[in-house]
Amino acid sequence: MISVKEAQRKLIEVVTTSNQIAVNVSKSAGYVLSKNISSPLDLPPFDQSAMDGYAIIADDYLNGKPIEVIGESSAGKSFNGKIKSGQAVRIFTGAEIPAGADVVVMQEKVSVKGNEIAIADENFRPGQNIRKRGSQIKKNELALPKGMVLNPATIGFLASMGLKSVSVYRKPNVVVIVTGNELQKAGTKLSPGKIFESNAVTIVAALKKEGIENIKTLYAKDDENKTRKEFLKALKVADFILFTGGISVGDYDFVGVVLKKEKVKEVFYKVKQKPGKPLYFGAKNKKYIFGLPGNPASVLTCFYEYVIPAIRKFSGYDYCHLPSVQLPLSERIQKKKGLTHFLKAVTDFKTVKILEGQESYIMRSYAEANCLVCLSEDDEIVEAGKIVEVHLI
Repeated sequence: MISVKEAQRKLIEVVTTSNQIAVNVSKSAGYVLSKNISSPLDLPPFDQSAMDGYAIIADDYLNGKPIEVIGESSAGKSFNGKIKSGQAVRIFTGAEIPAGADVVVMQEKVSVKGNEIAIADENFRPGQNIRKRGSQIKKNELALPKGMVLNPATIGFLASMGLKSVSVYRKPNVVVIVTGNELQKAGTKLSPGKIFESNAVTIVAALKKEGIENIKTLYAKDDENKTRKEFLKALKVADFILFTGGISVGDYDFVGVVLKKEKVKEVFYKVKQKPGKPLYFGAKNKKYIFGLPGNPASVLTCFYEYVIPAIRKFSGYDYCHLPSVQLPLSERIQKKKGLTHFLKAVTDFKTVKILEGQESYIMRSYAEANCLVCLSEDDEIVEAGKIVEVHLI
Protein backbone atom coordinates (compact mmCIF):
# COMPACT_ATOMS: atom_id res chain seq x y z
CA MET A 1 0.00 0.00 0.00
CA ILE A 2 1.04 3.59 -0.57
CA SER A 3 0.11 6.74 1.33
CA VAL A 4 -2.66 9.09 0.30
CA LYS A 5 -0.18 11.85 -0.54
CA GLU A 6 1.92 9.51 -2.67
CA ALA A 7 -1.16 8.19 -4.49
CA GLN A 8 -2.40 11.69 -5.22
CA ARG A 9 1.05 12.79 -6.37
CA LYS A 10 1.38 9.86 -8.77
CA LEU A 11 -2.11 10.48 -10.07
CA ILE A 12 -1.37 14.08 -11.03
CA GLU A 13 1.97 13.11 -12.58
CA VAL A 14 0.43 10.42 -14.81
CA VAL A 15 -2.64 12.24 -16.12
CA THR A 16 -1.92 14.56 -19.03
CA THR A 17 -3.94 17.60 -20.05
CA SER A 18 -6.29 17.08 -22.98
CA ASN A 19 -6.21 18.67 -26.42
CA GLN A 20 -7.56 22.13 -27.20
CA ILE A 21 -10.93 22.73 -28.83
CA ALA A 22 -12.98 25.79 -29.74
CA VAL A 23 -16.36 26.18 -28.05
CA ASN A 24 -19.10 28.75 -28.32
CA VAL A 25 -18.83 31.29 -25.52
CA SER A 26 -22.44 30.69 -24.52
CA LYS A 27 -21.66 26.99 -23.95
CA SER A 28 -18.26 27.37 -22.31
CA ALA A 29 -19.23 27.21 -18.61
CA GLY A 30 -16.91 24.91 -16.67
CA TYR A 31 -14.27 24.74 -19.38
CA VAL A 32 -10.69 25.92 -18.80
CA LEU A 33 -9.12 28.48 -21.12
CA SER A 34 -6.21 27.04 -23.12
CA LYS A 35 -4.99 30.43 -24.37
CA ASN A 36 -4.77 33.95 -23.03
CA ILE A 37 -7.64 36.19 -24.11
CA SER A 38 -6.82 39.78 -25.09
CA SER A 39 -9.58 42.30 -25.59
CA PRO A 40 -10.31 43.06 -29.25
CA LEU A 41 -11.70 46.50 -28.34
CA ASP A 42 -11.95 49.16 -25.68
CA LEU A 43 -14.67 48.60 -23.11
CA PRO A 44 -16.76 50.66 -22.97
CA PRO A 45 -16.18 51.29 -26.69
CA PHE A 46 -17.14 54.97 -26.20
CA ASP A 47 -17.64 57.46 -23.36
CA GLN A 48 -20.89 56.29 -21.82
CA SER A 49 -23.43 57.75 -19.44
CA ALA A 50 -23.75 56.06 -16.06
CA MET A 51 -27.04 57.84 -15.31
CA ASP A 52 -30.27 59.10 -16.75
CA GLY A 53 -29.84 62.85 -16.88
CA TYR A 54 -28.33 65.67 -18.97
CA ALA A 55 -24.97 65.87 -20.70
CA ILE A 56 -23.51 69.39 -20.46
CA ILE A 57 -20.27 71.38 -20.44
CA ALA A 58 -19.21 71.69 -16.79
CA ASP A 59 -18.03 75.31 -17.10
CA ASP A 60 -21.52 76.38 -18.15
CA TYR A 61 -22.97 75.31 -14.82
CA LEU A 62 -20.00 76.57 -12.80
CA ASN A 63 -20.28 79.97 -14.46
CA GLY A 64 -24.07 80.13 -14.09
CA LYS A 65 -24.72 80.21 -17.83
CA PRO A 66 -28.25 79.39 -19.12
CA ILE A 67 -28.40 75.91 -20.60
CA GLU A 68 -30.75 74.85 -23.39
CA VAL A 69 -31.69 71.26 -24.25
CA ILE A 70 -31.02 70.65 -27.98
CA GLY A 71 -31.47 66.90 -28.38
CA GLU A 72 -31.39 63.41 -26.94
CA SER A 73 -28.94 60.46 -26.70
CA SER A 74 -30.33 57.05 -25.81
CA ALA A 75 -28.78 53.59 -25.64
CA GLY A 76 -28.15 52.47 -29.20
CA LYS A 77 -29.15 55.84 -30.71
CA SER A 78 -26.51 58.51 -30.20
CA PHE A 79 -26.91 62.28 -30.54
CA ASN A 80 -25.63 63.30 -33.95
CA GLY A 81 -23.55 66.40 -33.49
CA LYS A 82 -21.44 68.35 -30.99
CA ILE A 83 -22.80 70.43 -28.17
CA LYS A 84 -21.58 73.98 -27.69
CA SER A 85 -21.45 76.26 -24.70
CA GLY A 86 -24.92 76.80 -23.27
CA GLN A 87 -26.29 73.56 -24.68
CA ALA A 88 -27.36 70.23 -23.12
CA VAL A 89 -28.46 66.85 -24.40
CA ARG A 90 -31.00 64.67 -22.61
CA ILE A 91 -29.18 61.36 -22.03
CA PHE A 92 -29.99 57.90 -20.71
CA THR A 93 -27.95 55.22 -18.96
CA GLY A 94 -25.62 53.44 -21.38
CA ALA A 95 -25.93 56.07 -24.09
CA GLU A 96 -22.93 57.64 -25.83
CA ILE A 97 -21.75 60.97 -24.41
CA PRO A 98 -22.21 63.69 -27.05
CA ALA A 99 -19.06 65.29 -28.39
CA GLY A 100 -18.21 68.41 -26.39
CA ALA A 101 -19.90 67.33 -23.15
CA ASP A 102 -17.74 66.57 -20.12
CA VAL A 103 -20.28 65.83 -17.36
CA VAL A 104 -23.65 64.16 -16.85
CA VAL A 105 -25.97 65.66 -14.24
CA MET A 106 -28.43 63.10 -12.89
CA GLN A 107 -32.04 63.94 -13.66
CA GLU A 108 -32.99 64.18 -9.96
CA LYS A 109 -30.74 67.27 -9.71
CA VAL A 110 -32.33 69.00 -12.68
CA SER A 111 -35.54 70.99 -13.12
CA VAL A 112 -36.86 71.71 -16.62
CA LYS A 113 -38.73 74.77 -17.79
CA GLY A 114 -39.50 74.79 -21.46
CA ASN A 115 -36.22 73.98 -23.27
CA GLU A 116 -34.01 75.21 -20.44
CA ILE A 117 -32.71 73.35 -17.40
CA ALA A 118 -31.74 74.50 -13.94
CA ILE A 119 -29.30 72.45 -11.89
CA ALA A 120 -29.14 72.18 -8.12
CA ASP A 121 -26.32 69.77 -7.27
CA GLU A 122 -24.21 70.47 -4.22
CA ASN A 123 -21.89 67.58 -5.14
CA PHE A 124 -21.37 68.67 -8.74
CA ARG A 125 -17.95 67.98 -10.21
CA PRO A 126 -16.65 67.86 -13.79
CA GLY A 127 -16.49 64.36 -15.29
CA GLN A 128 -19.04 62.80 -12.99
CA ASN A 129 -21.38 60.04 -14.14
CA ILE A 130 -19.32 59.26 -17.24
CA ARG A 131 -17.89 55.81 -17.91
CA LYS A 132 -14.76 56.61 -19.89
CA ARG A 133 -13.88 54.68 -23.03
CA GLY A 134 -11.62 51.75 -22.12
CA SER A 135 -12.17 52.25 -18.36
CA GLN A 136 -13.03 48.55 -17.96
CA ILE A 137 -10.38 47.25 -20.35
CA LYS A 138 -8.37 48.65 -23.22
CA LYS A 139 -7.91 47.11 -26.65
CA ASN A 140 -5.18 44.40 -26.69
CA GLU A 141 -5.01 44.32 -22.89
CA LEU A 142 -5.04 40.86 -21.24
CA ALA A 143 -8.65 40.09 -20.39
CA LEU A 144 -8.50 36.50 -19.06
CA PRO A 145 -5.41 34.33 -18.57
CA LYS A 146 -4.87 30.79 -19.77
CA GLY A 147 -5.94 28.31 -17.09
CA MET A 148 -8.98 30.25 -15.89
CA VAL A 149 -12.13 28.22 -15.30
CA LEU A 150 -15.01 29.86 -17.15
CA ASN A 151 -18.04 30.79 -15.05
CA PRO A 152 -21.11 32.98 -15.68
CA ALA A 153 -19.18 36.19 -14.94
CA THR A 154 -16.26 35.37 -17.25
CA ILE A 155 -18.69 34.25 -19.97
CA GLY A 156 -20.53 37.56 -19.71
CA PHE A 157 -17.20 39.41 -19.89
CA LEU A 158 -16.21 37.47 -23.02
CA ALA A 159 -19.57 38.17 -24.64
CA SER A 160 -19.26 41.89 -23.88
CA MET A 161 -16.04 41.90 -25.93
CA GLY A 162 -17.93 40.45 -28.88
CA LEU A 163 -16.19 37.06 -28.76
CA LYS A 164 -18.24 34.21 -30.20
CA SER A 165 -15.90 31.29 -29.42
CA VAL A 166 -12.89 30.57 -27.20
CA SER A 167 -10.10 28.00 -27.10
CA VAL A 168 -10.44 25.61 -24.15
CA TYR A 169 -9.23 22.21 -23.00
CA ARG A 170 -11.55 19.38 -23.92
CA LYS A 171 -13.50 17.73 -21.13
CA PRO A 172 -13.22 13.94 -20.86
CA ASN A 173 -15.54 11.22 -22.06
CA VAL A 174 -16.27 8.97 -19.09
CA VAL A 175 -17.58 5.42 -18.96
CA VAL A 176 -18.83 3.98 -15.65
CA ILE A 177 -18.78 0.18 -15.45
CA VAL A 178 -20.87 -1.28 -12.65
CA THR A 179 -20.02 -4.81 -11.52
CA GLY A 180 -21.96 -7.16 -9.27
CA ASN A 181 -24.44 -10.04 -9.52
CA GLU A 182 -26.39 -8.68 -6.58
CA LEU A 183 -27.38 -5.40 -8.20
CA GLN A 184 -30.85 -4.54 -9.38
CA LYS A 185 -32.09 -1.36 -11.04
CA ALA A 186 -34.43 0.98 -9.20
CA GLY A 187 -38.10 0.79 -10.09
CA THR A 188 -38.28 -3.01 -10.00
CA LYS A 189 -39.45 -5.35 -7.26
CA LEU A 190 -36.45 -6.21 -5.13
CA SER A 191 -35.58 -9.90 -5.30
CA PRO A 192 -34.26 -11.89 -2.31
CA GLY A 193 -30.53 -11.33 -1.77
CA LYS A 194 -30.43 -8.36 -4.17
CA ILE A 195 -29.82 -4.66 -3.56
CA PHE A 196 -30.69 -1.65 -5.64
CA GLU A 197 -27.78 -0.32 -7.69
CA SER A 198 -26.82 3.18 -6.52
CA ASN A 199 -23.12 3.63 -7.29
CA ALA A 200 -23.58 4.48 -10.97
CA VAL A 201 -26.38 6.92 -10.17
CA THR A 202 -24.16 8.58 -7.57
CA ILE A 203 -21.11 8.78 -9.81
CA VAL A 204 -23.03 10.09 -12.80
CA ALA A 205 -24.60 12.80 -10.63
CA ALA A 206 -21.17 13.71 -9.25
CA LEU A 207 -19.69 13.83 -12.76
CA LYS A 208 -22.46 16.13 -13.95
CA LYS A 209 -21.95 18.39 -10.97
CA GLU A 210 -18.29 18.55 -12.03
CA GLY A 211 -19.43 19.70 -15.47
CA ILE A 212 -18.90 16.41 -17.31
CA GLU A 213 -21.67 15.59 -19.79
CA ASN A 214 -20.29 12.83 -22.02
CA ILE A 215 -21.01 9.90 -19.70
CA LYS A 216 -21.98 6.32 -20.47
CA THR A 217 -22.91 3.58 -18.00
CA LEU A 218 -22.24 -0.12 -18.64
CA TYR A 219 -23.06 -3.14 -16.48
CA ALA A 220 -21.00 -6.30 -16.02
CA LYS A 221 -21.90 -9.46 -14.14
CA ASP A 222 -19.26 -11.02 -11.90
CA ASP A 223 -17.71 -12.92 -14.76
CA GLU A 224 -14.25 -12.44 -16.29
CA ASN A 225 -15.34 -12.59 -19.93
CA LYS A 226 -18.29 -10.25 -19.39
CA THR A 227 -16.10 -7.82 -17.45
CA ARG A 228 -13.52 -7.89 -20.26
CA LYS A 229 -16.18 -7.33 -22.90
CA GLU A 230 -17.49 -4.20 -21.19
CA PHE A 231 -13.97 -2.93 -20.54
CA LEU A 232 -12.93 -3.26 -24.20
CA LYS A 233 -16.15 -1.56 -25.24
CA ALA A 234 -15.39 1.34 -22.88
CA LEU A 235 -11.76 1.55 -23.99
CA LYS A 236 -12.85 2.52 -27.51
CA VAL A 237 -14.68 5.67 -26.45
CA ALA A 238 -13.57 6.73 -22.98
CA ASP A 239 -10.83 8.95 -21.62
CA PHE A 240 -11.70 7.73 -18.11
CA ILE A 241 -13.12 4.35 -17.15
CA LEU A 242 -14.54 4.05 -13.64
CA PHE A 243 -15.20 0.53 -12.36
CA THR A 244 -17.29 0.20 -9.21
CA GLY A 245 -16.80 -3.03 -7.29
CA GLY A 246 -14.89 -6.12 -8.35
CA ILE A 247 -11.45 -4.69 -7.56
CA SER A 248 -10.70 -6.77 -4.45
CA VAL A 249 -9.33 -10.34 -4.56
CA GLY A 250 -12.44 -12.39 -3.82
CA ASP A 251 -13.69 -15.28 -5.90
CA TYR A 252 -16.10 -12.98 -7.74
CA ASP A 253 -13.76 -10.02 -8.26
CA PHE A 254 -12.52 -9.92 -11.85
CA VAL A 255 -11.66 -6.28 -12.53
CA GLY A 256 -8.03 -6.59 -11.47
CA VAL A 257 -7.64 -9.83 -13.45
CA VAL A 258 -8.99 -8.23 -16.62
CA LEU A 259 -6.90 -5.08 -16.29
CA LYS A 260 -3.74 -7.12 -15.82
CA LYS A 261 -4.44 -9.36 -18.83
CA GLU A 262 -5.27 -6.31 -20.96
CA LYS A 263 -1.87 -4.84 -20.04
CA VAL A 264 -3.13 -1.77 -18.24
CA LYS A 265 -0.16 -0.16 -16.48
CA GLU A 266 -0.86 -0.15 -12.77
CA VAL A 267 0.07 3.16 -11.15
CA PHE A 268 -1.06 2.12 -7.69
CA TYR A 269 -3.33 -0.42 -6.02
CA LYS A 270 -4.41 -0.13 -2.38
CA VAL A 271 -3.98 3.08 -0.47
CA LYS A 272 -3.42 3.54 3.25
CA GLN A 273 -6.78 5.14 3.86
CA LYS A 274 -10.22 4.54 5.28
CA PRO A 275 -12.63 4.21 3.59
CA GLY A 276 -11.58 3.02 0.14
CA LYS A 277 -8.39 1.11 0.81
CA PRO A 278 -8.73 -1.23 -2.24
CA LEU A 279 -8.45 1.64 -4.74
CA TYR A 280 -6.86 1.02 -8.13
CA PHE A 281 -5.52 3.49 -10.68
CA GLY A 282 -3.92 2.61 -13.97
CA ALA A 283 -3.36 3.87 -17.51
CA LYS A 284 -3.31 2.51 -21.04
CA ASN A 285 -2.70 4.61 -24.17
CA LYS A 286 -3.58 7.81 -22.33
CA LYS A 287 -6.81 6.26 -21.10
CA TYR A 288 -7.17 6.35 -17.32
CA ILE A 289 -8.78 3.55 -15.36
CA PHE A 290 -10.03 3.62 -11.79
CA GLY A 291 -11.07 0.57 -9.85
CA LEU A 292 -13.30 2.02 -7.16
CA PRO A 293 -14.53 0.01 -4.16
CA GLY A 294 -18.03 -1.43 -4.12
CA ASN A 295 -19.36 0.16 -0.94
CA PRO A 296 -21.19 3.37 -1.82
CA ALA A 297 -19.62 5.71 0.73
CA SER A 298 -16.16 4.45 -0.23
CA VAL A 299 -16.97 5.04 -3.89
CA LEU A 300 -17.96 8.65 -3.31
CA THR A 301 -14.99 9.40 -1.07
CA CYS A 302 -12.57 8.00 -3.66
CA PHE A 303 -14.37 9.96 -6.35
CA TYR A 304 -13.90 13.23 -4.44
CA GLU A 305 -10.29 12.60 -3.46
CA TYR A 306 -8.95 10.96 -6.64
CA VAL A 307 -11.30 11.00 -9.63
CA ILE A 308 -12.06 14.72 -9.42
CA PRO A 309 -8.35 15.72 -9.31
CA ALA A 310 -7.60 13.42 -12.26
CA ILE A 311 -10.47 14.81 -14.33
CA ARG A 312 -9.52 18.37 -13.47
CA LYS A 313 -5.89 17.77 -14.50
CA PHE A 314 -7.13 16.34 -17.81
CA SER A 315 -9.45 19.34 -18.25
CA GLY A 316 -6.68 21.92 -17.77
CA TYR A 317 -7.11 23.05 -14.16
CA ASP A 318 -4.07 24.56 -12.48
CA TYR A 319 -5.25 23.39 -9.05
CA CYS A 320 -7.02 20.06 -9.16
CA HIS A 321 -8.05 19.08 -5.64
CA LEU A 322 -11.14 19.90 -3.63
CA PRO A 323 -11.06 23.29 -1.91
CA SER A 324 -9.95 22.91 1.69
CA VAL A 325 -10.00 24.96 4.88
CA GLN A 326 -8.54 24.57 8.34
CA LEU A 327 -11.13 24.47 11.13
CA PRO A 328 -11.35 23.46 14.79
CA LEU A 329 -12.92 20.08 15.56
CA SER A 330 -16.10 20.33 17.59
CA GLU A 331 -15.47 17.23 19.70
CA ARG A 332 -12.79 14.70 20.53
CA ILE A 333 -12.24 11.79 18.14
CA GLN A 334 -10.06 8.68 18.29
CA LYS A 335 -8.74 6.56 15.42
CA LYS A 336 -6.08 3.94 14.80
CA LYS A 337 -2.70 4.98 13.50
CA GLY A 338 -1.51 3.85 10.07
CA LEU A 339 -4.38 4.97 7.84
CA THR A 340 -5.52 8.38 6.65
CA HIS A 341 -9.19 8.76 7.53
CA PHE A 342 -11.70 10.68 5.44
CA LEU A 343 -14.65 11.35 7.73
CA LYS A 344 -18.07 12.57 6.65
CA ALA A 345 -18.71 15.84 8.43
CA VAL A 346 -20.68 19.05 8.49
CA THR A 347 -19.34 22.56 8.99
CA ASP A 348 -20.70 26.03 9.57
CA PHE A 349 -17.18 27.34 8.81
CA LYS A 350 -16.67 28.14 12.49
CA THR A 351 -16.16 24.54 13.61
CA VAL A 352 -16.49 21.13 11.98
CA LYS A 353 -18.50 18.22 13.39
CA ILE A 354 -17.91 14.55 12.55
CA LEU A 355 -21.19 12.79 11.73
CA GLU A 356 -22.45 9.49 13.05
CA GLY A 357 -22.43 6.61 10.57
CA GLN A 358 -18.89 6.52 9.16
CA GLU A 359 -19.14 2.95 7.87
CA SER A 360 -18.38 2.55 4.18
CA TYR A 361 -21.87 1.25 3.34
CA ILE A 362 -23.75 4.15 4.95
CA MET A 363 -24.89 6.92 2.61
CA ARG A 364 -27.41 8.48 4.99
CA SER A 365 -24.68 10.43 6.77
CA TYR A 366 -23.14 11.41 3.42
CA ALA A 367 -26.48 12.94 2.48
CA GLU A 368 -26.09 15.26 5.49
CA ALA A 369 -22.40 16.03 4.93
CA ASN A 370 -20.98 19.13 3.27
CA CYS A 371 -17.34 18.26 3.83
CA LEU A 372 -14.80 15.55 4.61
CA VAL A 373 -12.38 15.80 7.53
CA CYS A 374 -8.96 14.43 6.62
CA LEU A 375 -7.03 12.94 9.54
CA SER A 376 -3.47 11.84 8.81
CA GLU A 377 -1.93 8.38 9.27
CA ASP A 378 -0.17 9.53 12.43
CA ASP A 379 -3.27 10.89 14.13
CA GLU A 380 -4.66 8.77 16.96
CA ILE A 381 -6.45 11.03 19.42
CA VAL A 382 -7.64 14.38 18.12
CA GLU A 383 -8.91 16.64 20.86
CA ALA A 384 -11.84 19.02 20.53
CA GLY A 385 -10.67 22.41 19.31
CA LYS A 386 -7.72 21.06 17.36
CA ILE A 387 -7.39 22.52 13.86
CA VAL A 388 -8.00 19.86 11.20
CA GLU A 389 -7.98 19.73 7.40
CA VAL A 390 -11.46 20.01 5.91
CA HIS A 391 -12.25 19.23 2.26
CA LEU A 392 -15.36 20.96 0.96
CA ILE A 393 -17.68 18.80 -1.18
